Amino acid sequence: DLRQRTKLPVWIVGTSRGSISAANAASRLTGEQAPDGVVLTSPVTSGNPAGRKAWVAQTVFSLKLDAIKIPVLVVAHASDKCIRTPPQLAASILQRTNGTREQAVMVKGRATQSQVSVDACEGRSPHGFIGQEQEVTDGIVRFINGGNY
Repeated sequence: DLRQRTKLPVWIVGTSRGSISAANAASRLTGEQAPDGVVLTSPVTSGNPAGRKAWVAQTVFSLKLDAIKIPVLVVAHASDKCIRTPPQLAASILQRTNGTREQAVMVKGRATQSQVSVDACEGRSPHGFIGQEQEVTDGIVRFINGGNY
């Protein structure tokens, strides 16, 4: 509906736990319903199968990432201390996708935390690219427009 109303490409963006939803849509939707591309920021790549809640085990790796055949951008922050989004695993998402164009980016700078923790999973931290929002947004827009981040 959005594509028909605007006559513009439709991209899906997911941050943190939302990256699971974005990757899920990108891997399952086809034809007119499929997004034109997907952006995963601070993607959830580390789960805990022994957690008290079932959803704690879910990660983007729980999905059929090989079914993603659209452009894929993955953005992580080197100083992200969220236990569910270890930055060193972010680029490995692209080893499983089949995007028509793919790029993984590691943002650096503005470190504010020292310990890996669930408490680090908040917007006002490197997990949310605090103080670097414009830089990250500009890079995403460049990628969406066909360039590199």
